[in-house]
Amino acid sequence: MSIIVRVLKANHGDCILVSHEGFNLLIDGGTSATFSHGLRQRYAGALREVLDELKNSRQHIDLAILTHIDDDHIHGLIKAFEKPGYLGQLVKLIWFNSSRLITQSFNIPDIAENNIILANDSPETSIQQGKDFETLLDEIGCERAPLIMAGQVYEVGPFTLKILSPERRQLERLLHKWPTEVESGETSSHGNDYHLSLNEIWAEDKFEHDPSIYNGSSIAFILEADDKKMLFLGDAHDQVVADNIRSLGYSDSNKLKLELVKISHHGSQYNTSSEFLSLLDSPCYVISTNGSKRGLPNKRTIARIIKSTSGNVHFNYSNVITPLLLDNEVEEYSSRLKVLNDELRF
Repeated sequence: MSIIVRVLKANHGDCILVSHEGFNLLIDGGTSATFSHGLRQRYAGALREVLDELKNSRQHIDLAILTHIDDDHIHGLIKAFEKPGYLGQLVKLIWFNSSRLITQSFNIPDIAENNIILANDSPETSIQQGKDFETLLDEIGCERAPLIMAGQVYEVGPFTLKILSPERRQLERLLHKWPTEVESGETSSHGNDYHLSLNEIWAEDKFEHDPSIYNGSSIAFILEADDKKMLFLGDAHDQVVADNIRSLGYSDSNKLKLELVKISHHGSQYNTSSEFLSLLDSPCYVISTNGSKRGLPNKRTIARIIKSTSGNVHFNYSNVITPLLLDNEVEEYSSRLKVLNDELRF
């Protein structure tokens, strides 16, 4: 039986469904519009459509993984918990390194400001001011894993998950009040690098790492089943993932062979280095974004994948591809840039 991967249209976020042998793994939930959008949220987004499919076929989300706290990864999931008949009924197990779980693990007082409060009109809510997300999980009997950290290995359904990120030191950096991020689908003021040629990038390419402590807390893992491996990176930091891949015995002369790599942080140049890519051997590098925020994906990331690997780069939005190549680059390199089908089968 095939492993089916669906990289949903999640605007500038991530939302991925992996299905195998009747087991459904949901990785992140994208932006709020990934679940519903429009006046009074009347229109279903990609996540809601998928959940409707599962409900109609009497299936569940056997494991939901919230990789980290950014709105473009978890807000769609939160909205699906707020809506009656969706994740409150469908999810059996959830992985989420919540503030409460982190503070308990480090034996310090709860930071109440970091707790997720569901919207006031949540049907699961019995008090007017809304309900704490983790209280809801308790009430619906949703099982939660302990703190997820690099080095752990889990057997879940037909899958083996080997955790590559975060490390304990990265979670320790979250022991403070988290800022509020205002979600916006508007074009970011960040510039892109699409005016540069591939040759210009290759001639003078220096890697600078992502400084975000929140991206650094991302859950990243190797997913294994039926002798096939896939790499899902959330927004994880390049060096942490690379170090933990090496700790498993892989190197540039003994590459980690993968069916698919979900590239970190929507193709940001600060999360994917040529050194990291030299450890991998995959035909398929996936970037999830509609290109509407932070100037992502960076062309520098695309250039590194083209030069350091023999694989193709796959996008879940077709409009992202054309601006990445200059006119004189299209003939030679356009075959390396692909639009994802509705699903990938391995």
